[in-house]
Amino acid sequence: MNLGLPLVALAALAAGGAAAADSRHRLECPPQAPAEWGGARGSLVGVDVLSARRGEAIDESAPPSLVPDAQQSRAGTLHQTWRMNADGPEWVFHVWCRYAGSTRVLKLAASGVRQCERVLSAAHPDRPPQQMFCD
Repeated sequence: MNLGLPLVALAALAAGGAAAADSRHRLECPPQAPAEWGGARGSLVGVDVLSARRGEAIDESAPPSLVPDAQQSRAGTLHQTWRMNADGPEWVFHVWCRYAGSTRVLKLAASGVRQCERVLSAAHPDRPPQQMFCD
């Protein structure tokens, strides 16, 4: 009886499970600014969910940031939710991630996601740690 094969298969499954756990959501703002930006890697401190008509550029001087469709506070944590299907198929969505200590913005295309959720401290919404993820 060869016990090596099941152990190899089990190790492969475990490795696949670890990779799946790293990308639980279709889209996420990283908790820290990208390393490519150099300098101190600030924490996520703000997000914008934007929509624009397909083919139209976003006016970066006045981005069309959407208000959350729902929000609630549970145990000192604020949960804000945006539903991405409300505007119809001619609209595309984007998530902009903002980081402490930087004026740069990480701009993510949010095509194919149904909703995004931001989780942050209800007492201090302008301070890290925050999370933003979309599915």
